[in-house]
Amino acid sequence: MKLPAFMEMYQQLIAAPSISALEDSLNMSNQNVIHLLAQWCETLGFTVEVTELEHAKGKYNLIARRGNGDGGLMLAGHTDTVPFDDSRWQFDPFKLSEQDNKLYGLGSIDMKGFFAFVLNAISELDELQQNAPIMILATADEETTMAGAQEIAKHPSLKPARCIIGEPTDMVPVFTHKGHMTTAIRIVGRSGHSSDPERGLNAIEIMHQV
Repeated sequence: MKLPAFMEMYQQLIAAPSISALEDSLNMSNQNVIHLLAQWCETLGFTVEVTELEHAKGKYNLIARRGNGDGGLMLAGHTDTVPFDDSRWQFDPFKLSEQDNKLYGLGSIDMKGFFAFVLNAISELDELQQNAPIMILATADEETTMAGAQEIAKHPSLKPARCIIGEPTDMVPVFTHKGHMTTAIRIVGRSGHSSDPERGLNAIEIMHQV
């Protein structure tokens, strides 16, 4: 199989919907995007590992690796997009459109386009001159639960020397990257009866104190 041209890859990625949302009616699988990336990575000589998320069925992560040894370079991105409001779009969100030397489509920058750029650049490299591994990481659900990143963090042997994350930064390299941490507090009440309220515990009142 021959690697498609750059714009063709870009178009196919945009045309594969992969919205992640907390509302079930909007939430989609990213399987079609992962399938495309897996095919193209294998064409470039990568060994591909695709895993379905344990806590988000129908969502997938991809790790592709070319070369042996420790360290190396990882090129990382997420495959999902936010939902969209059709009334605010001048173009078809699932069709890559060009106007005034700009490309429009859902995920064109954040961040399906990154994978098209990465694969096109790798296709121009001489594999025989590669002296360290190149890895491509594609995760799910970055826009919502971070479920893909959470499962990748548990991977036993994913330790590149360097990592480029393809988030949009107006073409200015950013040498650090935000993390994400969430804390939850659960207040558990105790049932009671209006005849003897002291025997119960109102969780809402305790939450106000918290």
